[in-house]
Amino acid sequence: MDAVLDAPGTVVMLGAVDVGKTTAATALANSALRAGLRPAVVDADTGQSDLGPPATVGLGLPRGPVRRMSEIPLVAAYFVGDTSPAAVYDHLVEGTARMLSRARAASAQIIVVDTTGWVEGAAAVAAKLRKIRRIQPRHVIALQRAGEVEPILAGLPGSVAVHRLAPSPRVRPRDRAARRAFRERRFAEYFADARRFVLDLRTVRADRPVLYAGRRIPQARMLAEIPEGLLRHLLVGLAGRGGELVALGTVVGVAPGSHRVEIVTPLRSLARVRALQWGVLRVAPSGREDGRLPVAA
Repeated sequence: MDAVLDAPGTVVMLGAVDVGKTTAATALANSALRAGLRPAVVDADTGQSDLGPPATVGLGLPRGPVRRMSEIPLVAAYFVGDTSPAAVYDHLVEGTARMLSRARAASAQIIVVDTTGWVEGAAAVAAKLRKIRRIQPRHVIALQRAGEVEPILAGLPGSVAVHRLAPSPRVRPRDRAARRAFRERRFAEYFADARRFVLDLRTVRADRPVLYAGRRIPQARMLAEIPEGLLRHLLVGLAGRGGELVALGTVVGVAPGSHRVEIVTPLRSLARVRALQWGVLRVAPSGREDGRLPVAA
């Protein structure tokens, strides 16, 4: 940690699932505070989000030391659209870059970026390197058990300082069912007090096209080209003027002939909403994950 505090900047936490990235990121933010530096945390672990709901990239600005990342106040978020990064990686990279810009605008001196555990395989290596090159960190903290992130580290620019750490023996792995249960609890809490709204898709701007069966479907055609059953419970991002997230919504009703969809969202008013961002993951208002919109051909 001292090497990072001596040369502050953007720090990327890199490692597979259950190696303690979030714990280490929180500890680093606390250390920065104690050293008199202004930290920010960008939570880009979209499947196990602690800042904001799952399927988003969140920005937190710690006001004091915390025990858990989830205690850091959320100040902004960006909708990615899925908890699994592969199909939405462009949105994940864009969201991370935007939250970094917000952190710098808030005069953060150390920005800690927590990341997903998708690190193994050629696709993951290429995706991680693309993200790291976009955000240009000063440091990468690599937590690994047996060299699993070395293929990523081998491709880093020489300007990036790499700090290799072994996971703490106190880290307790969670199986897939436990990780899904965590996400569903987070979604259930988020939608617990949601209200229903009807949106006319002809009057609400689409911030991004819908990915479906290998095609990019314009919003004006989605109700005609995507089966109603697949649209039900599809996550949407309700975005503000600059594209940042105002709130999540989930589709609960579709009326193709009238170009209308019914959504539930925790918002009390849609006054700040300027655009819709269509996701991939389907989540019921109860928090239950209902599968995904098929995006591949």
